[in-house]
Amino acid sequence: MKKINLIYLVFIPVLLGIFYINWNYARHTVMFYGFAENKDTEINHDHPVQVNKIYVIQGQFVNKGDLLLDVTHSRFDLKMNDLSHDIKAMKLKAQVRKAEIQAAIRQLQTQRLSKVTDIERKMQQLQSEVNFNKSLMKGLKSIEVKEVSDGKSPNEVKMESLRQEVELARKSFDLEINQFEKELATVNGPLDVEVSKLESEKNFYEAEEQKLSVRAPKDGLIGNIHCLEGENKSSFATLITFYERNPTQVKGYVHENLIVHVNVGDTLEVSSSLHPVHRGYGTVVGLGSRIVEIPARLRKMPEVKTYGREVLIQIPPDNPFLQKEKVVLNFLNPEDVPSTPLLPFFENTSSSKSSNQETAFQR
Repeated sequence: MKKINLIYLVFIPVLLGIFYINWNYARHTVMFYGFAENKDTEINHDHPVQVNKIYVIQGQFVNKGDLLLDVTHSRFDLKMNDLSHDIKAMKLKAQVRKAEIQAAIRQLQTQRLSKVTDIERKMQQLQSEVNFNKSLMKGLKSIEVKEVSDGKSPNEVKMESLRQEVELARKSFDLEINQFEKELATVNGPLDVEVSKLESEKNFYEAEEQKLSVRAPKDGLIGNIHCLEGENKSSFATLITFYERNPTQVKGYVHENLIVHVNVGDTLEVSSSLHPVHRGYGTVVGLGSRIVEIPARLRKMPEVKTYGREVLIQIPPDNPFLQKEKVVLNFLNPEDVPSTPLLPFFENTSSSKSSNQETAFQR
């Protein structure tokens, strides 16, 4: 059995060590380039609208909630006009019906008064005749005895009939009046329900119309304005492009031949290619799933096409970068990674200040 040469046993670990050191050094010294980008938002509506007034211009800085556009929806206006007319018609209908019932009640009251007054007048006439007859028969004892023996006189019977007629007339009219009064008390019930339903629908459309006003979602800059005053825009058509004030992410490209592994959550140092003193930290939040052509501006030799993988890095909004500014991305050694990567950017003016600020970042 051949003996194993000891030199091989030493050589293999040395090779592995060299490979590990080289790989680790490459990972933590390689840099690549990217663009600082603002997050842009396309503002549109899910309804066709007409642009009435534009309050901003391209490039203008606006605060959150500022009015950008005044727009209307023709269908909303027509619907609210129809609802307003229906509500007025319902209320007018209730008023007319009330007036009719009140007029009917007044008419019945007048008829009752006239009927009762007429019967009471007859009763008064009959009573006058009875009194006159009594005055003529006063002292005629034979007739008085006869009236007593026969019971009620004809005039008394007629008087009793008139009293019953008055009572019947009053009850008859009171019954009709009572029915109209009950209807008067409830005439608004069904109409109020219908009016309430229409008003709720109108309030809904008014709220929807208020939502049509285009306001700034946050502090930022106006990009392109894709509409004109008086123009009709279809549903989901872009009205305004809105940008955040400062870049909030960097799109970088790692060359496909680099021996480097980028993972989501890694921390990178981000600095301006023109002003290296502007630097800070960013966190990898996304990785491309394919190899793409690296933009010419980010190549070492612009005329030679190179390919790589897209990397998205989130950076703090409080930074000095411009939109589409070229930045340098450096991998950090584990011991240099700050505990809170997304900290405000700082400017290095001297080596001593840089050292102090790096200490502050690591805190």
